[in-house]
Amino acid sequence: MTDMPDICGVWRLTSYYLKNVDTGDRIYPFGAHPVGVLILLPQGRMTALLTPDGQQPPSPDGTEAHALRQMVAYSGHYRLEPPNRFITTVDVAWYHPWVGTDQARNFALHDDTLDIISDPSTTPLTGDAVLVGVLAWVRESAVAS
Repeated sequence: MTDMPDICGVWRLTSYYLKNVDTGDRIYPFGAHPVGVLILLPQGRMTALLTPDGQQPPSPDGTEAHALRQMVAYSGHYRLEPPNRFITTVDVAWYHPWVGTDQARNFALHDDTLDIISDPSTTPLTGDAVLVGVLAWVRESAVAS
C-alpha cells in the first residue's frame, strides 16, 4: 500500500451534506455548520462522530430519541483499496444495523484537507431515499487553536 495517500490522523469536519442520487437535491441534516471528528489510526482503526452545530442538551420530555437521531457515530477496522477508497467493517455504531457491515468511502487528500464521498445507500437520518454523504475535513493539526 505504499502508493496510497496517508490519510491517518485526526480530522475536523468542515462540511457535511447528503445528496439524493435520483434528484440531486442536497440535504443538510446537521445544518450549515456541523461538528465532527474522524480518527484514522495507522493500525487500521477508525472512529467518526458527527453532530449538529449548536445541538441542545436533551430534556426530560422525551427528546433523547431526537438527540440520538441528531448524530452519526461509528467505529471499526478499515482497509485501504487503491487508488482512493477505504472500507470500514463496523463493530460499534449508534445505529445498530450498521454493526457488522462494510461502509465504503471514496476520498481525495489535498495536503491538510480530506474530502470523502460515501457509496450510495439509505440512511436512518432520511428514510428510504438513496443518498451519498459528502464530507469535507481538515487535519486537526492544521486548525488554529
